[in-house]
Amino acid sequence: SCDIVTGRTDLPLPITSPQDGSNSIFTNTRTCWGAAQDLLAKMKEIAANDLGGSPDDYDVSNERVHQIADESVGYSFAEVAQRAMELGGKYTGEAELPEDLAEWTQIAVSRLAGSGFMGVYHDPAHSGNPPGFTVTALEIELDTETGKIEIKDIVSVGECGTVMHPQGLKNQLVGGVVWGVGLSMLERHLYDPQNGLPASTGYWQSKVPTYLDTPVKVQTGWVDLPDPENPVGARGIGEPTQGAVCAALNAAISDALGGHIFNAAPVTTDMIINHLAGTSEEWTPLAQNNFRG
Repeated sequence: SCDIVTGRTDLPLPITSPQDGSNSIFTNTRTCWGAAQDLLAKMKEIAANDLGGSPDDYDVSNERVHQIADESVGYSFAEVAQRAMELGGKYTGEAELPEDLAEWTQIAVSRLAGSGFMGVYHDPAHSGNPPGFTVTALEIELDTETGKIEIKDIVSVGECGTVMHPQGLKNQLVGGVVWGVGLSMLERHLYDPQNGLPASTGYWQSKVPTYLDTPVKVQTGWVDLPDPENPVGARGIGEPTQGAVCAALNAAISDALGGHIFNAAPVTTDMIINHLAGTSEEWTPLAQNNFRG
C-alpha cells in the first residue's frame, strides 16, 4: 500500500507548511508526483541491479516493476519494497537525501528512516501560478430609500487548469460568491479610533451572509485548459471568486448610484443612504478594517 501522510506529531512527523492561498491542489499534486517519480526510479534501479539490465529497460504495470522486453522478469510492488528494506540506505531514507531538501522534510525523513520504502522529493522553483483566476458579472437592484441591494443575476467563471472534480469546482465557485457577498456588503469590522478596541465582536455587529442575502441561483462555468506547470494540469480555485464578486458588486453599486463612488469593502446600507442624502460618513479609513482600492 501507499500512504500519503502530512504533519502528524503522533507518528512523529513535524508540522507541514500550511495549505492556503488556494494552492493546495497545485502544490500537493506536484509534490506527490515528484515523490512518486523518485520512488519509481528507485524501483527500476533495484530491479535492474537484481535481475539484470539497466533501469531504462524496466517499466511498471499491474502493481509490478518488470522488464519491458519480458514482463515475466520483474518484482511485484511488495517484493521490490521488501528488497528496498533489505538494502536500506537511500531506499529507506537513511542516506543520500537530496541536497536541496527543505529542513522540515529532512526532519520528517529522519524520523521515518528505515520504516519503509521511501520516495523523497523537493519541489524546485517554477513559473506557474498556483491559484486560478475568475471573472464575475452580475446585475443588482438597489432600493434608494432603504439602501437594500438584491442580486438579480450573477455569473462566475473559473480558469483553474484541468477540472479535477466538476461538482467540487462548482461548489467552490458558488461558495466564493457567498464569501464575496459577505465581504462586499455585510462583514464590517469597526474599531474605536481612540483606543483601538473592536466594536464588532460577534455576528450581530458583523453579519455573515445567509440564504436571504445571497442569490437564489448562481451561474457557474470554467475554461478547463491544463496548466503546463502542474503534472495533472490543475490549479486552485478556493478563494479567487470572492475577490471578483467583491469588485463586481462595488462596481455595480457605484454604477447604480451614477458614478465611481465606492472603492472599499464592505459597502453597507448606511453608507448608501448617507451618500444619497449627501451626508458624510462618520468613520475614517483607519477606524474601519476594510479593503481599499
